[in-house]
Amino acid sequence: MPPKARFSQEQIVEEAYQLVREQGFDALSARSLAARLGTSTAPLFTAFQNIEEISLQVTKQAIALYDRYMQEGLKHEIPFKGAGLKYIEFAKDEPELFKLLFMRESTTSQPSHYLPAGFPYETKIVQMVSDSYGIEQKQVKHIYNHLSVYTHGLAVLFAQGQSVFTMEDVSNMLSEIYHALRKE
Repeated sequence: MPPKARFSQEQIVEEAYQLVREQGFDALSARSLAARLGTSTAPLFTAFQNIEEISLQVTKQAIALYDRYMQEGLKHEIPFKGAGLKYIEFAKDEPELFKLLFMRESTTSQPSHYLPAGFPYETKIVQMVSDSYGIEQKQVKHIYNHLSVYTHGLAVLFAQGQSVFTMEDVSNMLSEIYHALRKE
C-alpha cells in the first residue's frame, strides 16, 4: 500500500503556483517547493510522478488567470483594444506569470507572422474588428500583427519593471498606433 499523502495535490500545486508568482518559474524545483512546504521532497513524489507534472499544473493555473484577464478585456467597449490593455495589465500585475507564459523559449515552430503564442482569442478578435469596422480580415490581421508586436513590447517593459508609462498612456499609445495603421 502506498504511503498516505501528507499534502493534497491541490495544496502542492497552490504552493508551487505562489512560488512561481513570487520568484519566477526557474525558482520552482522539488527542493524549493519542499522547503516552502516545510517538508522533504518525498511527499511531493507521493502526490506526483515528477516535478514536470507540478510545473504543468502551475502553467495551467497561470493560463486560467490570464484567461480571466482576456475575458475582461473582451468586455471593453472596443474589445480589440481591451484585449491589448489586459495583456499589458497582466504583465504589470503578474510579471512572473507573464514571463512563464510569454517569455520562455518555445519548442513550437515559428509562425509566419507574429501572434502571441497560443493566443486563443485571435480569431474572435479579428472577426469582431472586421465586423465592427467593416475592415477586410486581411487588413485586420495586418493591424493585429503590428499591434501584437507593439503590445508585447510594452508588456515586456512592464514585466521587467522598466515601464515609465501609465495605463492611460498605454491606452493612448495603442489608439495612436491603431489609427496610424488604418491610414496605411
